[in-house]
Amino acid sequence: MYLWGVVMVKNLTMDCEEVIEYVKKNVRPYDKVEMSYNRVFTPGEVINVETCVLKGGRKSCTVVVHLDGDTIHTTVDVDLEKIKYDLIEVRHCPKNGEETMIVIDTCDEEL
Repeated sequence: MYLWGVVMVKNLTMDCEEVIEYVKKNVRPYDKVEMSYNRVFTPGEVINVETCVLKGGRKSCTVVVHLDGDTIHTTVDVDLEKIKYDLIEVRHCPKNGEETMIVIDTCDEEL
């Protein structure tokens, strides 16, 4: 949403499980995302969001991102279930909609 040339950003704070649910429900192909986790920054356009349950009952929520910039491997798969304890923030810029910045509250890692 633009207001006199200023981009309005919705700021949210979620835990790692809530952000995964947000991605499943709201992130679509052609949206822009910027994900920060551990020491990695992944900006780009969403190609797909894939969810499934793997053998052994492990859940998977993989975001396939075409990275911005000039790199050798321009497409990456980020399994949010694998990195959820390292997530720091996610910026979601839908193709048609309001930009959302999500700061991730610490989740306790399961032992």
